[in-house]
Amino acid sequence: MISLDTTSLVKTIIGLFLALAVLLIWGQQRRIVPILNANERATRWLAFVALRLVPFAIIYLLLDQEPRSDVQFFYERAVPAMKGQLVYRDFLSYHAPLFTYITVIPLFIWNNARVIVLMMAIIEFIIANGTFRYLRSSTPDALLRFVLYYMLPLPFVAMILSSEEDVWMWGFGLLTLALPTSLSERRYAFLTGLIWAVGMLTIKFMLVVLLIPLFFLIRQRFYYLLGLIVVGIPSVLILYAIMGTAFLMPIQHSSNAMAPNMVSVLRPILGSLFGQVSLTSLNWVGLIGTIGGGSWVAWQFRELGYRRAFPLVFCFVFGLFMILLPSAPGYYLFTQEMALVFVILANTRTHWLRFSLLNFLLVIQPILMIVYANNTQYTNLSMLTNPIYGLDYVIQVIEFALLVWIVVLTYKKLKVVEGIPD
Repeated sequence: MISLDTTSLVKTIIGLFLALAVLLIWGQQRRIVPILNANERATRWLAFVALRLVPFAIIYLLLDQEPRSDVQFFYERAVPAMKGQLVYRDFLSYHAPLFTYITVIPLFIWNNARVIVLMMAIIEFIIANGTFRYLRSSTPDALLRFVLYYMLPLPFVAMILSSEEDVWMWGFGLLTLALPTSLSERRYAFLTGLIWAVGMLTIKFMLVVLLIPLFFLIRQRFYYLLGLIVVGIPSVLILYAIMGTAFLMPIQHSSNAMAPNMVSVLRPILGSLFGQVSLTSLNWVGLIGTIGGGSWVAWQFRELGYRRAFPLVFCFVFGLFMILLPSAPGYYLFTQEMALVFVILANTRTHWLRFSLLNFLLVIQPILMIVYANNTQYTNLSMLTNPIYGLDYVIQVIEFALLVWIVVLTYKKLKVVEGIPD
């Protein structure tokens, strides 16, 4: 019998409530959408206020709770950065060099970890608005999808409780899509490379799993590389000159096995095989598989052009990343969540039921794995007779199946788009 602590119980209740609310709103869309569309701007602001600012105020101001998870990690690194210390050389960080210094900015207004949560929520709102504005002409129910995104359990927990920055990756992609259509292909490719190079310096070096496939998607590849190089090479030289090889610290962040992914699901069945291979080696295999699979898909659909294919390739690559990387945690779905909601999911009951279930499970599964199963790796099937281990594993299998469904769905969508003439 699993006895939930208060925090775990609250997370579970919130996750379940939001998942059910998403399905309820979707089911009543014929009545609700006309009201939403008649009050477009108010709807977007209301979603932000009701599902980000109000929960922030309740949790961190009214209940006076301290931020946990990655928020505290960000703050503990922002404080020395605020004092002029250098990332990697003077303190540990698993993010790109600019990220820590961005989190310093709001501390000049309020030197408290809570302000980082607020900053992340504001940036998420900017990206969500940008996504809505970019896609509303081609997506009739874009406003409904905006509201549903804000109601989904994973973005809520990832933003309010953990302040995950992974949605920034989609934000940088959106910047490349928003470049003027009047640009020549060469200039567009160069600026796209330039933007992604800044993204690499701003978020995480794991962006490389996307940037290599994008090389095969962009027609003017030399200019794309040139944009990456113009920022990349001077940055590497400056980082090396200041701190030596310490700037490679983020690349070394692959020491923990996470779930759900192919390894976590197959390990109990093939435990003896996985026991002979190090986690680092499995991660390299996963990275090669992700980059290789993403590059193959980008090359296969290169005729679509960057603007049409990028959102789909983006979702495909990071879906593959979550499936193949043994160090990829479930919350990485947040990276592509906004793109999935606005671009990939059809307006069908099956899609939204599955996606809401996946969101809910990704909220509660880490509770089981970390709090109650103590991050145990299931190396054989007999371990699953333990009720907690068994429940955790069953949820992982369901999550994994739904992640595979998303990757397949994305690939099928690419094939559909390919049949649409320019």
